[in-house]
Amino acid sequence: MKKHKLPLQVRMLTDDKYIFLSFPASSELYRIEGKDLVAMGVQEDATEAFTALNPGKRGGRKRASALPESVAVALAKIPSGYRIGYDADGNARLVRTRKRRA
Repeated sequence: MKKHKLPLQVRMLTDDKYIFLSFPASSELYRIEGKDLVAMGVQEDATEAFTALNPGKRGGRKRASALPESVAVALAKIPSGYRIGYDADGNARLVRTRKRRA
């Protein structure tokens, strides 16, 4: 577990049973130096912090797997409007492609 000192001013009201904490609204970029957090100035370049805090969401596109040439030749011989289907015995045969209504 990492512990950091936060440079915030906290307002606190306490009672025997309850505690009320109030933090002033703040959105700021901090740099970690040892166990302290140091607020980055307005003029400082934040591109390194941006790339560190916002990693890429998506990797590159994966290459298609290589198709053996014999399979590619067999698939090219299937006429348009047909697909490969299997009968009750498990034998491959050509079947007309289903035409769906729009």
